Amino acid sequence: MQYTERELAPDSKIPIRIGFIKPNGAPSIISLWYIDIDGKIYCATQKSAKIIHYLKNQPICGFEIAGDQPPYKGSRGEGIVRIIPSKGSEILNVLIKKYLGEKESTLSKFLKEHSKNEIAIEIKPTKIVHYDYSKRMKGI
Repeated sequence: MQYTERELAPDSKIPIRIGFIKPNGAPSIISLWYIDIDGKIYCATQKSAKIIHYLKNQPICGFEIAGDQPPYKGSRGEGIVRIIPSKGSEILNVLIKKYLGEKESTLSKFLKEHSKNEIAIEIKPTKIVHYDYSKRMKGI
């Protein structure tokens, strides 16, 4: 399958931070690798990851894709989540290529060996705000 990624943030190798609500009502955040395909954001994680359970129970999230160094710029928003078990391995392979490249490494080998346990997270953004504070932070 061919994927066309569009840029949501200035550095495409940074992770997405996903905000969600835990069953006890407390907010929490997790960072995951992501790819934007046709206007939807995809991540992959293990089927046993708690985030899967939380997002199934409350399928809305907040997100931010931004670097940690000044000048601050990036994208943040809100979205509707869908968990797609059948696409986990496929999305993981796309993410490995994006974040680790074509060269095989210890990490890429480990991830591929465990890919049958991956599950895909799809975020359909309902609101996205792009920000760039470069002008006001000039000289930092």
